[in-house]
Amino acid sequence: MFLTTTPSPAVADYVQPTNHHRRLLQLLDQCTSMSRLKQIHAHTLRTTSTAHPHTLFVHSRILHFASLHDLNYAFRFFHTHIEKPNSFAWNTIIRACSKSSHRKHEAILLYLKMLCEGDVAPDKHTFPFVLKACAYLFAISEGKQLHAHIVKFGLASDVYINNSLIHLYGSCGSLEDARDVFDEMPERSVVSWNVMIDTLVQLNEFDDALMCFREMQQTFTPDSFAIQSILRACAGLGALSLGMWAHAYILRSCSSEMADDVLVNNCLLDMYCKCGTLETANLVFKRMRKRDVTSWNSMIIGFAMHGQVMKALEYFRQMVDEGGIKPNSITFSGVLSACRHSGMVNEGRNYFTIMATSYGIEPVLEHYGCLVDLLARAGLIAEALDTVSNMPIKPDVVIWRSILDACSKKTMGIEISEEMAKKIMESEEGSNFSGVYVLLSRVYAVARKWNEVGSVRKLMMDKGVTKEPGCSTIEIDGVAHEFFAGDTSLLQL
Repeated sequence: MFLTTTPSPAVADYVQPTNHHRRLLQLLDQCTSMSRLKQIHAHTLRTTSTAHPHTLFVHSRILHFASLHDLNYAFRFFHTHIEKPNSFAWNTIIRACSKSSHRKHEAILLYLKMLCEGDVAPDKHTFPFVLKACAYLFAISEGKQLHAHIVKFGLASDVYINNSLIHLYGSCGSLEDARDVFDEMPERSVVSWNVMIDTLVQLNEFDDALMCFREMQQTFTPDSFAIQSILRACAGLGALSLGMWAHAYILRSCSSEMADDVLVNNCLLDMYCKCGTLETANLVFKRMRKRDVTSWNSMIIGFAMHGQVMKALEYFRQMVDEGGIKPNSITFSGVLSACRHSGMVNEGRNYFTIMATSYGIEPVLEHYGCLVDLLARAGLIAEALDTVSNMPIKPDVVIWRSILDACSKKTMGIEISEEMAKKIMESEEGSNFSGVYVLLSRVYAVARKWNEVGSVRKLMMDKGVTKEPGCSTIEIDGVAHEFFAGDTSLLQL
């Protein structure tokens, strides 16, 4: 059965619905499962005429419910029963695809089909859904074409569309385009500021994110999303005083609901841990009314990062035994990192094993990197190399460098060191990596092979490889200052 007309749902305001249509809409309001929806759908097909505009409205409601609960059913309904979709039908099915896990690309294809059929033009509700799919797929070329369509259809001033454009460009790493959209917006909402601040944080422009936050406060009261972004910026900068201000702001000016929000508290934990204030992080953690796996991970990684290995392993045991939370891949990255920092070889091997056997977590490159580094630091170069050879994934430059670093410190055979250096130089990301030349030079220097040391230095000059200067960050009066080795630009401090 097919629809033969395409009136807008607004037509329902001018055509008196029948009692039967009212009953169908009431049933749809009460519908809670797909099995019930299918019964209503079948009843609609048997008892209604597609010529009545309210039948289209009923079909739209069926499509909407199906799009939220069974996308395959929604697709069949869309293609079978809606011959000439109106904008609501198109937007419903496009939105469903943009929110799905594996069919986001179909949102873009549906948009193209909507354009090709030409009966209905995309509206201000269409573009945010398609832009969301493009952002997830990092489809910046398609996103820029959509941007041109937005201008063409006269929707360039719509605040919701512009928010989606900023998110798209930020997700694709195009900060300049995101700034241009933001600066040209005739009207901004709190979401506009949140998306811009979050984009700056994601792209490590922490100082600019803080400046944007200060500007936001002139017109809007920051919500939990803005606070989370600012806490991440403080963590990235190591700006403890500003992070403490944000914490005080939450306690003083925000609702108890925000103060107890697990996402906000997780950002606080991450900020305090990265700023080295583990005691404060621990206080926040203990006062949290609700904790998730990220909360525990933040503490485990924080303790591991600052050398408090036993604390990290103790919190792992508490997480499993008392917290009743199943660890994930990130948890074991923290645990293995703790073992690596303290040279706990047997414990590291054990955790690496139970990760897969007890929790069904497949090791990824980061886990292998921790284990290889742990073994190499302990002088177990042969076992480290054996682990690398048995990896189901290709080792990266970090793994080869960890073995080379261990070889240079343990005065291992020059042949192994040269082989590791060769592996790094042959890799795409390691060909211009100064660290490998420095480490190989150290190996030759320890072995008193000064001609080889000179050859390595000459090779660096010939390839134009320069040693990256060391960098430190210090916070003074709420401002984060970055210092490089040999830097004299901030003598006044």
